[in-house]
Amino acid sequence: MSKFNYDASDAKLQRFIKEGRGQGREAEYQPWLNVHSIASRGRVSRVSGWKTGRVHHFLSDNETRYFYLCEWSDAVIDIREHYPLMDLYEMTDILDDDLTKKLMDRKTGTPHILTSTFLLTMKNEQGQERHFARNIKEARDFEKNSVIERYEVIRRYWHKKGIPWGLVSSSEINAARAKNIEWLHAARRLSDWGYSEQQIAGESQSLMELLNGGKGTIKNAIERFDSQLSGEQGKGLLMLKHLLATKQIKIDMDKPIDLNHSAKSIEIVDNKGSDTVAKISG
Repeated sequence: MSKFNYDASDAKLQRFIKEGRGQGREAEYQPWLNVHSIASRGRVSRVSGWKTGRVHHFLSDNETRYFYLCEWSDAVIDIREHYPLMDLYEMTDILDDDLTKKLMDRKTGTPHILTSTFLLTMKNEQGQERHFARNIKEARDFEKNSVIERYEVIRRYWHKKGIPWGLVSSSEINAARAKNIEWLHAARRLSDWGYSEQQIAGESQSLMELLNGGKGTIKNAIERFDSQLSGEQGKGLLMLKHLLATKQIKIDMDKPIDLNHSAKSIEIVDNKGSDTVAKISG
């Protein structure tokens, strides 16, 4: 649960609304909170998303890790972080006077806008879309009764909306998988690195052939690839990350990726692999 580093004034609230925060989908969405507008006790991150093509803002390591798991899941088609519950105060049946008073800023009387860390849009095999809301639960969140009360309000809100909601703790986030995805994340779009489509296709095929031989380690295959390109160091590693990011090759993502492992640990995929929503957490 984030804490503003400024007074929650009505003018500030109206400015956020005018800026379009909390509105839109995919590339057009703007998070209600960003790394500049709050004082976070965690490490903040800004990550360019695969699915949305925009920069996402995260206020802790656990938020960032959960994001990477969502990026990896083929079922997730949109990720909206720090989603505001803008119409909460219209739901008088889930808020009594006491709760409403507690949600007001003591100095200004302006209502606090509660947020869910993530609102995810997922598509099933039949092409049907469904939303899921999640709040990342930090251990310190349950040190105060006021925070527990706010989570209860958030639970009621999403229940009223008919959208599944849940709290996600650090123990439910697959940290090894998230770190692997972070490691290869920037290599998905090689056009950002100056590669042409023809170059990507040709070099991808070359590296896959070396890996498919199954001789030596992954690192050996990368070194042979670099040698074929007149010793251009680093291209092989970048291409390996790209092939993993685009799921043209597969490796055990639940263990730290080790380039000293046998090339046989990598599987060449004919059709791009698919991860289900079950892999997002746990």
